[in-house]
Amino acid sequence: MTASPPLPAGTVTLVFTDIEKSTHILQALGEGYEAVLMEQQELVRSTLAQYGGHEVDTAGDGFFLVFPQARDAVAFAVDVQKVVLGHPWPERAPLRIRIGMHTGTPALVHGQYVGLDVHRAARISSAGHGGQILLSAATRDLIAADMPDGVTLRDLGMHRLKDLQAWEHIFQIMRDDLPAVFPRLQSLDTLPNNLPRKLTSFVGREREIDEVKRAVASSTLLTIVGAGGAGKTRLALQVGADMLASCLDGAWIVELAPVTDPTQIPQAVAAALGIREYPGLTLRASLMEYLGSRELLLLLDNCEHLIAGVAEFVDAVVSSAPRVRILCTSREPYGPAPPPDTAGGDGLEL
Repeated sequence: MTASPPLPAGTVTLVFTDIEKSTHILQALGEGYEAVLMEQQELVRSTLAQYGGHEVDTAGDGFFLVFPQARDAVAFAVDVQKVVLGHPWPERAPLRIRIGMHTGTPALVHGQYVGLDVHRAARISSAGHGGQILLSAATRDLIAADMPDGVTLRDLGMHRLKDLQAWEHIFQIMRDDLPAVFPRLQSLDTLPNNLPRKLTSFVGREREIDEVKRAVASSTLLTIVGAGGAGKTRLALQVGADMLASCLDGAWIVELAPVTDPTQIPQAVAAALGIREYPGLTLRASLMEYLGSRELLLLLDNCEHLIAGVAEFVDAVVSSAPRVRILCTSREPYGPAPPPDTAGGDGLEL
């Protein structure tokens, strides 16, 4: 009997798959479920062999797989979804699998991977739906410059996953021959954002919070103006946290204090949102394309040293993204004659 090749060590991409609603399928098929399960396993294993992956473990209807190269893991996931989706399953119990992956450096102990990276990959998979492929930001970063043919990524935002303290930035693999629309992820928090996870109590500013929330809800742009230490950022963060439920695509804070060149404002915003250049577009154009279909709250913090640049950027966002609301903080007002419909929005002085 030929021994199995050793499992790869170091940086690897961990992949988990399982059958969606397997208990319902079992009840529908009865004794026929075992044959369907065996078919599914054969489809996964035969596809796995084409991409240099390793089968680490099989439990029930799920697989734990590992790939030395992230790109191979993505290519495998795309192909195995196509195969499973196109297979002639029983009409009363169509079988769908969900796939999740994460790239990390788990420890390899006695032939088993251990560590937080394993749990992260498993939790990403369990957040998905049948026919869906999810991946972490770590995997996204490795494949961004070398996508398999026809593959793009959809940013699903930040999510809290069961038993994990840190928020996870999750992406969905997109291709024309795969399903594209799914319900919200099955995560602990389906409201995408990059706000601090824990905000301390904010006592005594309830009136200002309510005032800002009303103004943001009724206008495209609001600027909170005040001296350093007046609590502008803390107020903006609280408003963002309170308004998350009404922002379909979340609330995102962009720290502009480190930015010295106004031409770098789009880069700072794109970094906060996790946006990269789309094929054939500049980063700024890619950002405007992304924002154009989104309903979100953008918090631009510490704008005072970039007044003209922020005004120009906001004007571009307002023109291309009608459902984006912008809340700025600044030590200085935008001046007596700002461009129309941009920095001329409402203002609150602290």
